Amino acid sequence: MKHTFFIAILLMIFETASGATWYVDQSVTLPGNGTSWKTAFKTIQEGIDAASDKDTVIVAEGTYVENIQFKGKNIILRSTEPLNSKIVENTIIDGKKAGSVVTFFGTEKTGCVLSGFTIQNGKAQSGGGILGHGALAMIRNNTISGNSAEWYGGGLAHCDGTIQNNIISGNSMGSHGGGLAYCDGLIQNNTISGNSMGTDGGGLAACDGTIQDNVITGNSSNGAGGGLWDCDGAIRNNMITDNLAGGNGGGLFWCSGTMENNVVASNSAEGGGGGLAFCSGTIRNNTISSNRAEGSGGGLNSCDGPIQNNTICGNSVGSYGGALAECHGTIQNCIIWGNTTPTGPGLFNSSSPTYSCIQGWTGGGEGNTTGDPQFIDPDGTDNDPQTYEDNDYRLSPGSSCIDAGTNQSWMEQAVDLDGNPRVFHGGSSLTVDMGAYEYGFFAFKVTELSKDPSRKTRLTWNSLPGETYIVWWRYDMLTGVWALGPTIDSGGETTTWTDFDTISPDKFYRIELE
Repeated sequence: MKHTFFIAILLMIFETASGATWYVDQSVTLPGNGTSWKTAFKTIQEGIDAASDKDTVIVAEGTYVENIQFKGKNIILRSTEPLNSKIVENTIIDGKKAGSVVTFFGTEKTGCVLSGFTIQNGKAQSGGGILGHGALAMIRNNTISGNSAEWYGGGLAHCDGTIQNNIISGNSMGSHGGGLAYCDGLIQNNTISGNSMGTDGGGLAACDGTIQDNVITGNSSNGAGGGLWDCDGAIRNNMITDNLAGGNGGGLFWCSGTMENNVVASNSAEGGGGGLAFCSGTIRNNTISSNRAEGSGGGLNSCDGPIQNNTICGNSVGSYGGALAECHGTIQNCIIWGNTTPTGPGLFNSSSPTYSCIQGWTGGGEGNTTGDPQFIDPDGTDNDPQTYEDNDYRLSPGSSCIDAGTNQSWMEQAVDLDGNPRVFHGGSSLTVDMGAYEYGFFAFKVTELSKDPSRKTRLTWNSLPGETYIVWWRYDMLTGVWALGPTIDSGGETTTWTDFDTISPDKFYRIELE
């Protein structure tokens, strides 16, 4: 028997380029030619203007009150230590409300990098913090906060490169996308929180690239989509929580891409769809819990794509359809439990489910059950099902949902919400379980992930005495191949392994119990 868990955390090394290096330090008394710290430029724009493609501009700590432009140059612009949060906090580009803080010309390619800054106090028609004009530049390890836009993209707009490992918070705008708008590249491993907007998309709006491994929380909109609005790429492995919509879709609205392996919890909508509304793509392997809608559909409203292997629990509604309302696609292998509504059933005017566990269901249907799913701890240690953080919707040994689903071709290479194989011999057969989790895996937890000064990476996880673990890694979660690493004997209740590789690019790790 093998058990696997994934560490979906991207580990970065400092950006380096093959060209010249230029230095910027706002504290210098007499600015020089920028070729050393002693002769540093005083402004960031001077450094950019001096640089050519493949050059690096390094900026010392300080507050730089300027609105900078990359002017199409494929350069690396970074702070002294982009992975040091204190350095990032103290290396500030302040736009003084005089336009976008950072502007790309639009022709910049993936070799162009912006990394390690606090970008604040921008105010523009679009892209208050960063206006990309469609550039493919990589934007990572920044804090983008306190910016505003009149039209769209309070934090970022039209940035089509990789947006990774940033904190995007406290931005605002008048129309679409308080945090990000019209950004069509990979949006990964960011914290997108506390952004607000006047109409639609408090966190993200019209971002059609892949959105994965992000925390999207505490955003708000006066209209639809408190968290995300009209985002049509794949949406996977995100925490989408505590967002608020004045209209429909507290968590997500009008998103048509595949949505899989997300936690959608504690969002609310003044209209319909506390969790999701009008999302037409496949909705698979998610937990959709503790959401609230004043209209219809506490969990989902008017979502007409396939709804497969989701755990839809503890949602509530002011009108009808505590779990789902007006959802007309296939509903299969789901657990629909503990949802509340003042009138009508938990499923209102929706397709008839099959191979699902549905509380109080009397509508028949192939493979359906009303047996208690026997979650490990559905209301958590605080005995409150509405506080989703400590709720555990994994299955106990006696659950009627084990081996009770129906296998589909998409499951062959798929994983569940824990990153384990979607079909596993946890009960008596190789039949998929209902809900977002497969039964039978030991619950791993990474207790430490750190890098020492020499850039070595140390992983520590809870383990079983006497067991053996296999470490794998890959550089790209979308297209990369897992590389086999070492075999590690258990250290007891915890096991530690150090990766001595200090020069490779970004890595994801996977650990498997042999």
